[in-house]
Amino acid sequence: MFQRAQLKQISSARNHRYLAHILFNYLDNILQPKAMSIINEPVHGEKAEVLYSYSEGLELSAYPNSFWAWASQFDTSDSFLPLAINTCRWDPVTLMGGDSYIFMLDGHPSTRTYIVVEGSDGALFTQLDEQNQFDCLAIVSSRWQCLRAEREASQEFKLRDIKEAKYIDELKQRENFIENMKLVQKIAMNMSTPETLDELYKFAVESVRNDLGFDRAVFMLLDMKKRCFSGTYGTNEKGQTVSEHHTQYDLHQLEDEYIEVLFDEDRTVVLVQDAPLYTAGKVVGQGWNGMLVLRDGSETIGWIAIDNYLNRLPITTYQKQALEAFGSHLSQIYIRKRQEQNVRMLHASMVELSRCMKTSEVCKSAVMFAINRLGIDRLAVFLTDANCSYMQGTWGTDIQGNIVDESYYRSETQDRSIVNLARENPNEVVFEESVPIYHDFNIVGFGWTAMTMLTSNSGEPIAFIAADNLLKRTPLTSQLREVVKMFASNLTEVLLRTRAQQAIHELNESLEQQVKNRTQQLEEANEKLELLSKMDPLTRLGNRRMLEHLLENKCISQKSANTQYGLILLDIDHFGLFNNHYGHLEGDIALMRVGNILKRHTQLEDEVFCRIGGEEFVLLVSHKSEQVVRELAEKIRSDIEAESIAHIPSPTQDMLTVSVGYTVKSFEAGKFNFDALYGESDKALYRAKERGRNCVVGTEEKQAEVNT
Repeated sequence: MFQRAQLKQISSARNHRYLAHILFNYLDNILQPKAMSIINEPVHGEKAEVLYSYSEGLELSAYPNSFWAWASQFDTSDSFLPLAINTCRWDPVTLMGGDSYIFMLDGHPSTRTYIVVEGSDGALFTQLDEQNQFDCLAIVSSRWQCLRAEREASQEFKLRDIKEAKYIDELKQRENFIENMKLVQKIAMNMSTPETLDELYKFAVESVRNDLGFDRAVFMLLDMKKRCFSGTYGTNEKGQTVSEHHTQYDLHQLEDEYIEVLFDEDRTVVLVQDAPLYTAGKVVGQGWNGMLVLRDGSETIGWIAIDNYLNRLPITTYQKQALEAFGSHLSQIYIRKRQEQNVRMLHASMVELSRCMKTSEVCKSAVMFAINRLGIDRLAVFLTDANCSYMQGTWGTDIQGNIVDESYYRSETQDRSIVNLARENPNEVVFEESVPIYHDFNIVGFGWTAMTMLTSNSGEPIAFIAADNLLKRTPLTSQLREVVKMFASNLTEVLLRTRAQQAIHELNESLEQQVKNRTQQLEEANEKLELLSKMDPLTRLGNRRMLEHLLENKCISQKSANTQYGLILLDIDHFGLFNNHYGHLEGDIALMRVGNILKRHTQLEDEVFCRIGGEEFVLLVSHKSEQVVRELAEKIRSDIEAESIAHIPSPTQDMLTVSVGYTVKSFEAGKFNFDALYGESDKALYRAKERGRNCVVGTEEKQAEVNT
């Protein structure tokens, strides 16, 4: 038996589906049949219909035609009847996989409704029946019939109310017809107020709703070339104005009657009753749907779509007449506004572009104008040659919509389909729909891509404009293509003029640059000669002239402050024996290797090792402590030793070594004395040789001797 909660659910059920769900769950819990179905018997020669089902039952086509006449005679049955007792010479046990039963939920002659339980356990069914487990079906049946009666009554009330509403509306509409026509004239006067087409679109939509009294409206623009239409402003399900600039639809999505009226110049208003009502391409209800066609002579511009989604009121003859008058005024104003906007755009673009002095500046200004003033998602300008063999980037838009320098971009043109299409149709806006969108040779999205090839008066290619809708996914309308075409014409004129001016300017600059280059070349040659005169040709270190140059600089920089200087003096040990044994060629190579090591230990421009003798080198440093100078001298000595240049005739080592002497002294401003530094370093070097060579000795006696 049903529990109290289930009985409460049955009594509160407001539709047949919910009631069927409760019944199926109950029978499945106690009986677990293979399938269950709630079926309407065929009426007036029509076929039987499965309203609701639980698992897949026997196809209705398998029931004999005489079955429903047999079942209808048990319209007063209190419980399930076994199908096995049918008199139709039909074997339901075999077909349904077990014992099966039928119960009449609703015996109304126009809608007899049954529940069929298939493939159950007969013994279990008999047991449950004896326990009165099926008595509750009478409650379900009663509630089912009540719901059917409530629905029929509701429909009757609705029909009555509709008739009454029509009568009242007819009276009101006749009284308000003259006022409506006056209102149309007033709206037409106000429609001249919006300054831009976009404002006109919005004004028209809100006038149709707020002034003419229609539930919802949307302003659609037709693009016959692309066989599509796109939105401007429309109305959402709450009756609020919303932007629909991002929407675009194929023309074949319209009803045939709508398409026919677009090509019929004698018709302006078309209505379709009991039509699906849409919001942003999705069905939101059903009612009447209308179209007010807007034309420029014989050319269809677009239309105002209207419906009765909110209040579901019918449209009257008087409203149709008001719409026709409104549409005539709107078309004229739209044409005038479009012309005015195009003229303003052309003037503004010419002013912006003409301010630029260079081709690159013109291209950047063009991209900025297109993004900020024309409402294009992304645009780029590419230069090309007379043969149109390449595309050279100038300025464009990245994938975030930022205006960026794309002069790094260069691409061949022969394999680009959109480019070939533009070349075949110069100065026209060509496009491809639903194609990959590229940035820097990579696919970044899908949408439309448009391109225009700019040519001179003689037909010579000069540039390409490329645009797409990567960011906002706005459709490419015929109006936008017309604007881009006019904008491209302005850009062509400015590019040609700027390119000619720039060529003259570049020629003058080239002449000036040639003079500067020749002067600079002479200066560089003199500098190279000066540098070569201060460089030892063998070791590529400084020579005595370089040392003198460095000393002059030190003296100049030392005029205003006390400064501490260090001087490192080194001599290659027994280098005369090296040359005698290995020859002067190997001696030169050894000097070059030592020179490379010495270079590594000078980082500043004013610290340069200078070769002042055959195998003697000197380095002058400043602003370094005695400890830093000593460590540098020792690092130089050890690196030369680590170079492992063989020196078999050396009496002290079997490899090339150096002896190093150094000194560190502080001089008052203006009293720098190189001779004093050199003399002390030379004495230190002499002591290093006395101590066995391959060591570092400073002027202080407490300096430690370092041997390998």
